[in-house]
Amino acid sequence: LDDQATLTNRLAHQAARIGSPIETQPTIADALDGAPTTVYHYTPILDYIPADHRLAWVAAKMQASSPNHAFLARVLRHVEPYDYVLLDCPPSAGIIMINALAACTHTVIPVTASEESWDGRQRMERMISEVASVLNKQITPLGAVLTMRSPRSKAQDYYEALNAQAGLLGAVPHAVGVDADKRIYTAYEPIASALLAKLAQE
Repeated sequence: LDDQATLTNRLAHQAARIGSPIETQPTIADALDGAPTTVYHYTPILDYIPADHRLAWVAAKMQASSPNHAFLARVLRHVEPYDYVLLDCPPSAGIIMINALAACTHTVIPVTASEESWDGRQRMERMISEVASVLNKQITPLGAVLTMRSPRSKAQDYYEALNAQAGLLGAVPHAVGVDADKRIYTAYEPIASALLAKLAQE
């Protein structure tokens, strides 16, 4: 749900490396604009709906509609059942985020060790609470994930504060170099396992 298509581009790049076809049309922008939803196969355990820059234009059209919070929920109702559906959202409070919160059952907030990200997390928590009280009472916040963690002392302060206040699910290091992807994947694996365990208890 990001009009910059960061995750879409990442998946397309990886698909090219493993020999899978790269398809970019249609996207979630088309589905939100009323076209049939097209789901792309990535691996045996992962399908995805790509995003593109037209999502910003579609969001403006959605904003002008009333009611305008259920577009995404309607799209997802026409998608075959999955065990889990992840909604990758940009850090904004626009109509796309409102639609995502109205359609979801759980939330995870990624944060970095910075004052801006800390403030953004608090704003997002308030937004989730407001949407839960008005549009979607089934939202369950699962916690936060600290990304791009560094060994700096200030980053450690944020880590400890998040662990105390925000239900920290884990931390992912700031990784560069040829093994960066492997290190990031290794850090995310226990976080994903913990999330699945939480969901299985419900």
